[in-house]
Amino acid sequence: MASNLPLVAVVGRPNVGKSTMVNRIVAKGDAIVEKDPGVTRDRNYFTASWGGRDFVIVDTGGMDPVAEEKLTQAIGRQAMLAVDESDLVLMMVDASEGITAADEEVAQALRRTGKAVILAANKVDNQRQEDEAVEWYSLGMGEPWPVSAMHGRNIGDLLDMLVESLPEQVEESEEETAETVVAIVGRPNVGKSTLFNRLLREERSIISDIPGTTRDAVDTVLEAGDKTYRFIDTAGWRKRTKIKEGVEFYSQVRVWKAIDRAQVVLLVVDAAQGVTEHDQRIAARVKDDGRACAVILNKWDEVKAAGNAQTTYEDAVEKLHFIAYAPFLRVSALTGLGVSRLLPVVDRIRYTWESRIQTARLNDLLHRVLSQTTPPSLRGKRLQIYYLTQARTAPPQFVFFVNRPELAKPAFERFLERKIRESFAFEGTPIRIVLRSRRAMEKRGR
Repeated sequence: MASNLPLVAVVGRPNVGKSTMVNRIVAKGDAIVEKDPGVTRDRNYFTASWGGRDFVIVDTGGMDPVAEEKLTQAIGRQAMLAVDESDLVLMMVDASEGITAADEEVAQALRRTGKAVILAANKVDNQRQEDEAVEWYSLGMGEPWPVSAMHGRNIGDLLDMLVESLPEQVEESEEETAETVVAIVGRPNVGKSTLFNRLLREERSIISDIPGTTRDAVDTVLEAGDKTYRFIDTAGWRKRTKIKEGVEFYSQVRVWKAIDRAQVVLLVVDAAQGVTEHDQRIAARVKDDGRACAVILNKWDEVKAAGNAQTTYEDAVEKLHFIAYAPFLRVSALTGLGVSRLLPVVDRIRYTWESRIQTARLNDLLHRVLSQTTPPSLRGKRLQIYYLTQARTAPPQFVFFVNRPELAKPAFERFLERKIRESFAFEGTPIRIVLRSRRAMEKRGR
């Protein structure tokens, strides 16, 4: 089974720079950053990496324990729910404003949880402010780390401390690796539980026409021949605007964790309704998390009865073009149409997700590509590719050693990915493309 990544919750009162810090750590601008306090209301989950350790970081809304507004109180409660789910807490304060009553209340609330906490004193832009950061010792959160999320000051040192404080990675046993963990996900009322029960040939989940019946993730082990599968039936993936506090928030977190646990994700779509923007967002999350995936076009019996099967299929493939590597299966969980094909597909895409290609074969491909295609150039400088290797599996990651990585545009990286897929048939799995400088290659050879 895939190991769970440790979870880091970033918390603090409003407008101390939490989203800016998350963007800095994740190295992309996915979290919304504004000067007005309270912009982040829902929790935003991102996968990050530092020093060879992968972890999930959660950007939470501002906590203001003394607030009277109901919305602010709800945001704070949901932030504490994220803390409850976390392995480590990164508490942020605004060093430029000094200690406030809200900071003290947040620190007190965190102490009551018993969670490990790292204190980051943000908005420290010079040595004088760094020296003054010692005042934050009075919060009782241990040593304050003076940083600037905006300008990157001391972020590397903070991340070193963060990954050192993460729990040790749990090694997978041979028994865990042998079973295939499959998460069944999708928006509410698309037939996930019906499919789950059809696969298992027994009633393990409540089936209802009312959206959102399944609130918790249900694990069931299925043995088929000499193979073992662990299926996780999850609650419906709701839009952020429809996620309420408490039980529904926990259900949503369990969906995210189910994806993290899984090797294979079955994304169930109501084919009779067609692919929605919500379906697209779920698919994007599964891709970003690097899981093998198959798209289940459920209720296909209704589509066939309506007489528009070909149009419906082509529309689904077009709207989910960014996961075109995933097999699209036309099934009816209610009647059993096409369900027998699911387990063979699960086996096949897990195999490709874990596949490793020999370096010699990769470089043969690279030589063929370079003989037919000229790499991009910018202001007289041309990208040169020296070497190609596969750095990891699950999902496959391929590293191209080059002279200047910044010369490669996203379109060229997609071209390289396409060539790898054409040569090695990576069905059902995302592929990571990384370009590194020749200096990294030289270090690798030492």
